[in-house]
Amino acid sequence: MLFFKKAVTCALALLAAPSLAALTASQMVTNIELLTSKSMALQTPAKSITLVNGPLIVIGLGPFPQIITGFTEIITITTTAIAQMQGSAVITNPTDAKAIADAFRKFVQVHQALLNILIGKAGLFTTVPFIGQPVSAVLRSLEAIVDTIAFMIIDGVEVAVSKASIQSDATSLHGTIEVSIGTYSGIIGPIVKRHARDFSA
Repeated sequence: MLFFKKAVTCALALLAAPSLAALTASQMVTNIELLTSKSMALQTPAKSITLVNGPLIVIGLGPFPQIITGFTEIITITTTAIAQMQGSAVITNPTDAKAIADAFRKFVQVHQALLNILIGKAGLFTTVPFIGQPVSAVLRSLEAIVDTIAFMIIDGVEVAVSKASIQSDATSLHGTIEVSIGTYSGIIGPIVKRHARDFSA
């Protein structure tokens, strides 16, 4: 656990390093790839959720606390990346734009895979309401920060085909996050109908 915390600290330090200057396309890709790796790392604990270990969340054990902590770290890293992107030049080079779009698509695919695992596991806990609240809460925070960085990436890319690709992927990811929030909110009460997000310029 100590090593994991040090790794996160190092990652944040790397992200913060260029904060005094606008990000290059390569640095944007690196930031997105870091988010992808963090999402990938959470798939194993998500897959390990069972009817037995899920309720251990009440004593801080089992896979759910690790997953919630992981999402919180993704939120923190994304917040740092957003701060870095302020003032960055618009991407007009097609090669750079494609690299960003490809990295974002990979992040979306990996993150959706993680969320779909969690959505599938939620069915185990329809009669265990105390699991839904902390999970849905962190997912709502995740939704807000992911939407924000998606908008910033879209606004920062001026190559039409890449912009369209990022918009499409952002819309798809938003939909999956919405489903996951609704699923875990359903554990604690009626599911409130939420709205699709428009990422078009």
